Amino acid sequence: MEFIERKVERVLRRAGALRRGARLLAAVSGGKDSAAMLTALARIAKRHGVEVVGLHLVLGFGPYSRKSREAAEGACKVDSIPCIVLDVEEVLGAPVHVIARRARRPVCSVCGLVKRYVINAAAVELGADYVAMGHNADDIIAYTVKMFLNQDLAAIAKLGPSTESIEGLAVARLRPLYEVTEKESLLYAIVSSTPFLHEECPFRPVAPIEERVKEFMNRVEEEHPGMKINYIRKLASNIEVYKKIAEAEEWEAQRCKSCGLLSAGDECSFCRLTRRTLGEAKGLHVRRVVRELASRIAMGEQQD
Repeated sequence: MEFIERKVERVLRRAGALRRGARLLAAVSGGKDSAAMLTALARIAKRHGVEVVGLHLVLGFGPYSRKSREAAEGACKVDSIPCIVLDVEEVLGAPVHVIARRARRPVCSVCGLVKRYVINAAAVELGADYVAMGHNADDIIAYTVKMFLNQDLAAIAKLGPSTESIEGLAVARLRPLYEVTEKESLLYAIVSSTPFLHEECPFRPVAPIEERVKEFMNRVEEEHPGMKINYIRKLASNIEVYKKIAEAEEWEAQRCKSCGLLSAGDECSFCRLTRRTLGEAKGLHVRRVVRELASRIAMGEQQD
């Protein structure tokens, strides 16, 4: 546990997230990675006077979502971390897979869009300094290799150990498990006795490219030990190169006319999606709901 926590603490320290009084919003899915991240954050934060708040999204995937919520709330309870729970179907009027069907888009695509928006909205309303995501080293390697194969080099700039905040629009992202492999994350969650869900999402693709990359990298690691950690550290040291590529695309951050958060145009992707599938832009409504839930956390109230 100390070995893993040293890796996590190194990421937090380099990002400047260990200053006393800082507030971290931890996205907790209920899986092993977010469970491991949450426990490591709780133990480290306590030593540095940093506040950690959990956030779990109920996506509406039947029994899977129910079990995910139980695991996420259980993990937060073990580590005495307050947890904000937002039910997507209650807030938007439809679960994620129904919204995806109406939009005629893959469930994973819509799910990612919804989660990114709600997590950022929650961080803004909570006044968080950072959002902690549970991506492990194997995830980062798989995502960046896929992006390279697609020659989407600008997107790699978003997958460093941390990103920067945009005042009033977006909160900085942290990846505490940046140097922690999937196997290490699993072992840490087990050894720390943190509750987590073992099941896979029912809408997970049968053979995603990321899984094939992971299989390949595991074989390479067996033959050439140290390749993974070398890759992830080189990526972190070269992230500025990818940022320059992203800057060259001349993408300018704007404020969504409907909800007031980050957008690449007049209206953000979330508000466009909900306007098209639900009849109205739901961004502002989500912000109001999250603000109310965050106020309960601030007052120390228990959610129903």
